[in-house]
Amino acid sequence: MPRNLWAVKDRIDPDRLAEALRVLADVEQLPPEHPDAVTVQRAVGGLFKTVKERRRAERRSACLVADRAVTAATATGAPGRIDDETHGQALTSKAAGGRAGTLGRTRACYVCKQRYREVDAFYHQLCPPCAARNHERRHARTDLTGRRALLTGGRAKIGMYIALRLLRDGAHTTITTRFPRDAARRFSAMEDSAGWLPRLRIVGIDLRDPGRVIALADDVAAQGPLDILINNAAQTIRRSPEAYANLTASERAPLPGSPLPEVVTFGRTPESLTAESTSIRHVPPAGIVLDAGGLAPDLRPANSWSQVVGEVDALE
Repeated sequence: MPRNLWAVKDRIDPDRLAEALRVLADVEQLPPEHPDAVTVQRAVGGLFKTVKERRRAERRSACLVADRAVTAATATGAPGRIDDETHGQALTSKAAGGRAGTLGRTRACYVCKQRYREVDAFYHQLCPPCAARNHERRHARTDLTGRRALLTGGRAKIGMYIALRLLRDGAHTTITTRFPRDAARRFSAMEDSAGWLPRLRIVGIDLRDPGRVIALADDVAAQGPLDILINNAAQTIRRSPEAYANLTASERAPLPGSPLPEVVTFGRTPESLTAESTSIRHVPPAGIVLDAGGLAPDLRPANSWSQVVGEVDALE
């Protein structure tokens, strides 16, 4: 009998099924070591194993689908998530209440590594105790009036959120970015920017250039002592020029006439405006959805996260 019989038939012929049951009844009367009994035992054992594995796979698949639905209901695990506060795209959860649901299989907490099943409506990778602590920290405030802060990589995503926390708590904040005009637009577009924009200073700099790093250090020293230093800038993957095409165009466009923060470039052309990154051949296809940082998605089949050392481009 073929193992995929159920894929081609709704049921076994009643006469054949009755005959099979009669054979099994006859085998039951044979000694266990009888060759015919051994043959049937092996066949039945294989069938039992196949059915057991299939049921286990079905349960595992159903559990996986259910767990994915729980994750998708959270704010941080939602599919297609783009959290960009500048454009009013704050993180939100589809779940009602404080919990998104219960996992069928336990998951290790990203912070404490303890296994958990109950999933927070906001943080899909944190156990309930760690999620509660992070909720407290997420909305915590403190008085930073008169303090000076330097934040590298403060244009978008978590960098921008950190900068906003510093500014809203009263700190004089200097951020670095390779796209200073885009940063100026993002921060000036915030509804409450009038209260802290004069305390924001944007430095357009490519931190991969040692000369510019020295210029930044001298500039920061001239401003006075620092109270807070946050190193957030990190380019983990060298993106293709196409990914930066929209940001490059934004850097060439004039700034709005509304109040803007101070922008410093040390008299140098930003790396974002080099000939290579502005070439027409690097314009991304129309309709591409940009991420929260304004970058086109990386559609390459492989990058330095998956390549071995010898395959990584020398520039990267």
